[in-house]
Amino acid sequence: MPSEDGAAAPPSSLTPKVYDCGESAVLVEFDVGYSKSISLAILQISQRLHGSHLEGYVESIPAASSLTISYDPLVLSRESLVAAIESACAMPPGTSSGGRLWTIPCVYGGASGPDLGDVAREAGVSEAEAAVLHASQTYVVSMLGFLPGFAYLVELPERLRLPRRATPRPRVPAGSIAIASGMTAIYPLESPGGWHLIGWTPVPMWDVSRQEGPLFAPGDRVRFEAVDAQQAEALRARVAEGWVPAPEAAI
Repeated sequence: MPSEDGAAAPPSSLTPKVYDCGESAVLVEFDVGYSKSISLAILQISQRLHGSHLEGYVESIPAASSLTISYDPLVLSRESLVAAIESACAMPPGTSSGGRLWTIPCVYGGASGPDLGDVAREAGVSEAEAAVLHASQTYVVSMLGFLPGFAYLVELPERLRLPRRATPRPRVPAGSIAIASGMTAIYPLESPGGWHLIGWTPVPMWDVSRQEGPLFAPGDRVRFEAVDAQQAEALRARVAEGWVPAPEAAI
């Protein structure tokens, strides 16, 4: 049954495959691909393990279809950890990640999103319609990786799903909003990249001067709000003065 934001509810349970990662960590793979519902389920399993206060448990790091769990083998046996993982996987799912809700301004198309035209043509819609499609979804932060603060957001509307570009760009500007396959993301730093660039935001994803880590965390939800270039420049000036958007409460 769909949740309030239109996503399918997480699966009733996930069957874990547990592999050792050295002597003090395990990789839990679910072999289910990735989607918003799968991400929610994995995040909930991570939260259950964290909330279990299991002695010897250190942390869990969620990915799109797996979970890496660190533990102290001198305190917690592998057998006991696996039993706790299986118990967490068997619990009834919820429909909330418990994360914060962010609204991120985006300038779609033009110099800010040079690939929006190509994406729109592939989707059989206008550029304006492609932008509306992208902004119509509430995305879930599935995981962080690739660059500091690079959040993988699932799941992209079906009509906008394209493979990565055949030729990656050597330089993608920080703040670029991009899509590839079933995900969207915001580049936190200038870097090479092979995703399709459809827009840009002045909101920094990673700012070492904040000393608070990345803006997003796994389980957060993200919405995009279209703004024009003039509004974006005004927001850029506010960012330079220290402004960052405030998230809504955990949902």
